[in-house]
Amino acid sequence: MPDGIDGSDEEALIEYVNAWVIDQGLPAGQVLFELTDNSGRAVALLDLAWPDGLQPGLSQPVALLIDESGEILSPTNQQGYRCFTSVGQMKEYVEAEVLTTVEPQWSSSAFS
Repeated sequence: MPDGIDGSDEEALIEYVNAWVIDQGLPAGQVLFELTDNSGRAVALLDLAWPDGLQPGLSQPVALLIDESGEILSPTNQQGYRCFTSVGQMKEYVEAEVLTTVEPQWSSSAFS
């Protein structure tokens, strides 16, 4: 099974992105997520993944793949993941497409 995290710089970047996502009120991603095919065979090791989407049940699976080859991108895309190869791309997606649809975490009773 190909790839994973390469070095402390990449590990720090993945930790930063995961913390940033959590700060936006979204669920933490899974570090070094093992992607499997329909038979259960491991096909890729994803740096950071949200297999249920950033909004579980509402959005498609998402993966952040830092410095990964087509050998990782291809099976990940084939399984319906929205893949990002840079932090900037992923943050733009989260801000433009996810956060605009996230419900506020407060109730109307707070204003009564």
